[in-house]
Amino acid sequence: MKHTVKNGFHTKPVKINLVGVGGGGSLVLSGLVRLHLAMKSLGHPYGLDVEVWDPDRVSPANIGRQLFAASEIGLNKAEALVNRYNLGFALNWEAHPERYRVTHIFDILIACVDSRKSRKEIFQTLPKKNGPYVLDGGVLATCGQVIIGNGSKELPYPYVELPTLIDTKIKEQNLPSCSLAESLSIQELFVNQWLATAELELIWRLFRKGGLDYRGFYINLDTGRMNPVPIRECSQSSH
Repeated sequence: MKHTVKNGFHTKPVKINLVGVGGGGSLVLSGLVRLHLAMKSLGHPYGLDVEVWDPDRVSPANIGRQLFAASEIGLNKAEALVNRYNLGFALNWEAHPERYRVTHIFDILIACVDSRKSRKEIFQTLPKKNGPYVLDGGVLATCGQVIIGNGSKELPYPYVELPTLIDTKIKEQNLPSCSLAESLSIQELFVNQWLATAELELIWRLFRKGGLDYRGFYINLDTGRMNPVPIRECSQSSH
């Protein structure tokens, strides 16, 4: 194991901030419910304490590509999903129908946003080094990457590793929102599912394995390849 978690991960509630519950975030949230239930069944005393942030409302174009039902059209995305899972699984997770802002200390932040501006705003809220885990997934039509970091030398923040993620000078390529069919002409239906699964696997390993042997994945559905991102080698010499 090249990176090990702090002991508190297995003895206290693990606080997660999930930013964005659209195409990728709605899938990640459903996986966090499963992860919470699995952790509790394996003896974790508390499991996950999740807060979800998203200012957007469910639109007809979201149905089919994101995990929303037609009956939820017009509702805030964060509130619709959190209310659903709280009722279904006796949870007490929180929804914030607004843009992300730091409210208190957390252990893991999962950024499921689709703009460099939003990522840059998140990055500006983080400690310079040795902070919480930050997990970011970037996706194109048939490929993407997932990176986790905590500001340390072995696990730099995703935005230090890939500065183009927060370079606001680069033109955004947002998906159209007028219909599911038009969205599918630009982005494959299941590419977000692949990235969400990769993100959840990294979090799962923090608990199940107690650490990480790699810090992310590059995924390409055209070639059928998923390549791991190695953990950085750090000097053992003292300063």
